[in-house]
Amino acid sequence: MGVKVKPVQSTEIKDKKIALEVISQIRKPIPASVYKRLKRNAEYIDKVFQK
Repeated sequence: MGVKVKPVQSTEIKDKKIALEVISQIRKPIPASVYKRLKRNAEYIDKVFQK
């Protein structure tokens, strides 16, 4: 379910196709499900550490 993101060094961008793919991945919005999961995790961590 996780998204794999490869780090890209500026020296690796040699091809126009690769550059366009990287730009499209950067501009892709974060899904709402990720925000919900992060919020649940934060609430769980708060409950654990409040005790």
